[in-house]
Amino acid sequence: MKSALPASLGRNPEVPTMTGVPASPASSKGSAARSASGYVRLGRRGWNELFAERTAFERAFAELLLQAPQRQGRVLDIGCGDDFPEGLACLRGQLGPLDGVDPDPAIVRHPHLQRRWQSPLESSAVPNGSYSMAYAYNVVEHVANPRPFLEKVHALLEPGGVFFALAPNATHPFAMLSRSIEVIGLKGFARRQIGLAETGELRVNDYPAYYRCNSPRAVQRAIRGLGFSEVTFYFHPCVQWDHYFPRLLRWAPHSYDFALGSRVTSLMQVFMFRLQK
Repeated sequence: MKSALPASLGRNPEVPTMTGVPASPASSKGSAARSASGYVRLGRRGWNELFAERTAFERAFAELLLQAPQRQGRVLDIGCGDDFPEGLACLRGQLGPLDGVDPDPAIVRHPHLQRRWQSPLESSAVPNGSYSMAYAYNVVEHVANPRPFLEKVHALLEPGGVFFALAPNATHPFAMLSRSIEVIGLKGFARRQIGLAETGELRVNDYPAYYRCNSPRAVQRAIRGLGFSEVTFYFHPCVQWDHYFPRLLRWAPHSYDFALGSRVTSLMQVFMFRLQK
């Protein structure tokens, strides 16, 4: 598949160099590989394994964070909520001093933060040049304007600091369906119909989703000229979006995943990226 990135990538000083993925630990079963497009595929699992381990994408994201040497410095969780999500619980006690920023009042209950700001990142008082690592888990899809968001990310990182993000892939049908439902005003109805997750909370949150920072092209456009030195894009297959369909219609997402979503790197549901200052 032809890369969506500019042909001059790595030669234009305004464009960060595209790099490879750090070596995966033995527990990943050799799960990282570069696709023909230059993107990094994580989670080289068979069809049956994807169903058996539906949250493998979360483990892959956690491994990326834990492999980064910058995790030993001060870390910022962007969109931290009131605790680590269940899939990232393995990060507890494994990061350096942890701070958080989130507009949700629930941030006051987060038990693992040293400092916290109840605010959108862009308008927060998070100090510049203070973090060796920052990350955002299922956050960037809710960012209406990626440029100011990533400007603040660049500002808060110290030289050599890294930022990781995980979000739905904008080119995957899940993102397209989600955005369409929101645009026509049916998100509230969909939230009630889809129902509760195992945690007892509604599966669909009520934050607006824009998917404007959820593809390699969108990220490259947003960071041009900001001063990041490296960027890496990752994709991971995921079948978990079948929960959003009635049981009688789950053949539709399963068919897509079997044909494309588990095979074509750039069409996988989960998109991650790493930026280094």
